[in-house]
Amino acid sequence: MKIMDGQTDVSSLADLGSVAVRLLCSGDFTALATQFGYALAYDRDPAVAIREELALSLSDLGASTLGPPPDQLPSVSYFEPNDTRLFALVEQYIPTDRTGHVLLELIVSSQGADKHVVLEQISAAA
Repeated sequence: MKIMDGQTDVSSLADLGSVAVRLLCSGDFTALATQFGYALAYDRDPAVAIREELALSLSDLGASTLGPPPDQLPSVSYFEPNDTRLFALVEQYIPTDRTGHVLLELIVSSQGADKHVVLEQISAAA
């Protein structure tokens, strides 16, 4: 998803992360994929890939569902200037119905003056 320069501050990126988390927690994989895409979809439909990655992450944790979205905002960190065009990372740990969390990561990349945010990964986190 293309974002404007005014959306690259910590607050704006955290808000985008919160939107992604709410969509994931509500099970709206199609809306999540439509809004953010999925970097690890490869040849799969992005919504299907997100659903599969979430199921695998929950299984790895011995969990069956996500808990409610966390009250705290996602963390935002910025990359040092680099040749890979990576600009920022947005992370949120989402509780499950067991121990452990599912980690949702958004990556912001730059291409010239344009900035894009994409759902980078969903994974099991202790």
